[in-house]
Amino acid sequence: MIDNIDRQIVSLLQADARLSNATLAERVGLTTSTVHARVKKLERKGIIKGYVAVVDAETLGKPILAFIGLTVGSASTDYLESKNSVLSICQDEPDVLECHTVAGEDCYIMKVRAASPGDLERLIERIRCNAKVSRTTTSIVLSTLKERAQV
Repeated sequence: MIDNIDRQIVSLLQADARLSNATLAERVGLTTSTVHARVKKLERKGIIKGYVAVVDAETLGKPILAFIGLTVGSASTDYLESKNSVLSICQDEPDVLECHTVAGEDCYIMKVRAASPGDLERLIERIRCNAKVSRTTTSIVLSTLKERAQV
């Protein structure tokens, strides 16, 4: 468990991961060394998993955002073999940003970025060529009303 000060630190870092320990300390009312120790503890516990720059995908040449639903194998297919197959796709395809196991009609949902409709089509083809994937459904994002990484 984390206390309210740790929650404040996490919230501040989610808003701006470049904040110095001195600035964090000032904002939460602690010393710099105490904040440094707390941040290190949050990292060790895996509460803070890393620090990233949030970038504009369109500016970087990946304007197409899509979600791909995957159905794998049949009822008799080994679950772990199918899961490893999807994991392999995730590791091999740099345009796959996220992949989640889901309940419902699909087994997995992938969030992907592509440079063009043709690139998205080729990515879907590579995914479909995987022996364990029996069906894909793709939804292309037209606009985003809300997107954030903060918890």
